Amino acid sequence: MMLRLLFHWLRRSGITQPGVFIGVLALVVIGSLAIAVLPLEMVMGSAIVLAVLIGTVLESGIGLIVTLLVGPWAAWLNTYYPGLLPIDAGQIMFALTLIAWSLGGLARREFTIPKSPLSIPLLIFTGWAAVTMLWAPDLKLGLTEVVKWIEIVLAMWFTIDLARRRGIQWIVVAVVLTMMLQAIIGIYEARWRGSGPLGFRLSEGVYRAYGTFEQPNPFAGFIGLGLPIVLALTAYYAVVLLRKRPAAMRPRHFARVIVCSVIMLLLAAALYLSFSRGAWLGAVSALGVMIAFAPRRLWIGIGLMAIALALLIGLSSGGLLPAAINERLADAGELFQFRDVRGVAINDANYALIERLARWQAALNMLTDQPWTGVGFGNYQAVYEQYRLINWPTPLGHAHNIYLNVAAETGLPGLAAYAFLWAVIFGLTIQTIRQTNGIHRALAVGLLGAWVYLSVHNLVDNLYVNNTHLLIGVLLGLLVALRQPPKPPRTLSHL
Repeated sequence: MMLRLLFHWLRRSGITQPGVFIGVLALVVIGSLAIAVLPLEMVMGSAIVLAVLIGTVLESGIGLIVTLLVGPWAAWLNTYYPGLLPIDAGQIMFALTLIAWSLGGLARREFTIPKSPLSIPLLIFTGWAAVTMLWAPDLKLGLTEVVKWIEIVLAMWFTIDLARRRGIQWIVVAVVLTMMLQAIIGIYEARWRGSGPLGFRLSEGVYRAYGTFEQPNPFAGFIGLGLPIVLALTAYYAVVLLRKRPAAMRPRHFARVIVCSVIMLLLAAALYLSFSRGAWLGAVSALGVMIAFAPRRLWIGIGLMAIALALLIGLSSGGLLPAAINERLADAGELFQFRDVRGVAINDANYALIERLARWQAALNMLTDQPWTGVGFGNYQAVYEQYRLINWPTPLGHAHNIYLNVAAETGLPGLAAYAFLWAVIFGLTIQTIRQTNGIHRALAVGLLGAWVYLSVHNLVDNLYVNNTHLLIGVLLGLLVALRQPPKPPRTLSHL
């Protein structure tokens, strides 16, 4: 009976090849035997892993959801269980998802590489980055970074195909679930747990939120990518509800407004509790741009954005913002001001700022020395000793500014390719906002906010860490999918 149900499910999914059926059956048999012989405390974990594997084989979209959920745990696993896995769980799940996608497409005799206007810009940058490894002193560091960008391309292609087959709901659910999980963990760390790393301590029992990223800034960067999208969805469903048409849909839209509002508040709270100034500035910038592009008429949006900015300045000047925000942003302007910090006296108050500027100077020294070739993609850390300032001997892996980092590692050609890529992404997003309606337009506005957030926060950090690049690839795929019609539903004649 179970085998009949399994085969019926495969047929409903359009997967009727004997090889796929045998593969799923083998997973069931092997998993059942493993559960039978394993200790009781390992049975639950084994059952979950087995369910994930079978679910991914049956529908690769399940693999996407699991990939995004477990991806951000890479830093946590490396901290608390080093060497447990040869590579992190997010990478393993992404590989399994791609394999399931490929085999499923071949089984349905319809596997093709989806078309995307972002493929060429992405491949240009990735290709030049790969070329720079020819003169990079540490090939392993360079290869790791090149693989990230290859995975961004693959994640985009997979997401486009998934949206065509199953609709954009799969992608939105995967992103939102991931954000919720990380936000809840961050809020728990910051306020409920009562203990944490000394470096993140704000007061007795109060800490900066850092999720499973083990650092507040990349955690905030991850949350900040999802917050604009959830905000756009909340606003869209609220507007639909206020219009009260059709009347029969009011309860459903009301429920969606409530759910989206709760998720939005969770993400906003987690972002706030990270106490990341780069994240806060990125979020404010994203909100301003979203306000500008939300109305159909741009001049109305710009007017609303100006009003919102004036209100924010008024609240700040009047001391009506929370004291923690005012204190944290008091010297925020210095984050973006470059100056020579050689010989500057270092103290507790300016340490973080001087450290960031010192990393910037090291990157500029690399660019000045090798402006056309760079030092090799991913090799900022490898050559840091040759270009560092005297008081800062320890490399942190990147320049705390993605633009300087790209320029230092890939030279001016690489920086130009990176700028071209993001110019195309922004242009495509704005075009999508103008050409779509309804929920698709709301998501496009949210994606525009996500790109603005990423661009601003990356002025003081590098957010392509801890598998965040997989999320970025998925969001790029979602952007392209919003412009393409879904695949017609399967009928009985296709079975």
